[in-house]
Amino acid sequence: MQADALRKLAEAGRFEELAHALAQAFPQGLVGERDALVTFLVNKVGLSHADAVRVADALEAAGYAHHLPGERPRWIFTSKPVSLRALMRMLDQEYAEFVGEGDEDPREEALRFIASRLGVDREVAEEILEGLAAAGYAEVAYHAATERDRYLFKFPEIFAMTYRV
Repeated sequence: MQADALRKLAEAGRFEELAHALAQAFPQGLVGERDALVTFLVNKVGLSHADAVRVADALEAAGYAHHLPGERPRWIFTSKPVSLRALMRMLDQEYAEFVGEGDEDPREEALRFIASRLGVDREVAEEILEGLAAAGYAEVAYHAATERDRYLFKFPEIFAMTYRV
């Protein structure tokens, strides 16, 4: 999507459409520290700094934009609002029990978990999983207890401090 179209969505406060466009433009997230989203909105979209801060805050408050701090920091965008804090708790507390004994593809299993627990469709689950993997929060690894590969989710301490999980 062109910068003009993104600017029009942002200025009109059409945050769901803006978030969907950002999710498509950055399937693995917008790489950078916390200020990267504002910088992008100013430098690439053409918003004033004050408007960029307002839009970034609104996207985050509505659950469309989530900053993942850590070694590979980035913003991930979802076309539907989600609670990243709730997802992290569910992944930490419920995912191990959700993982089946069968030979289901680890990606499909993780997508099914995210979609079912957050009540989102597959597209949004993919947006979340791609962002988590790109930020280093999710990876496929062999799990000895189930004797197969599955997604492992790990959250750096900076995430817990940032989101008070």
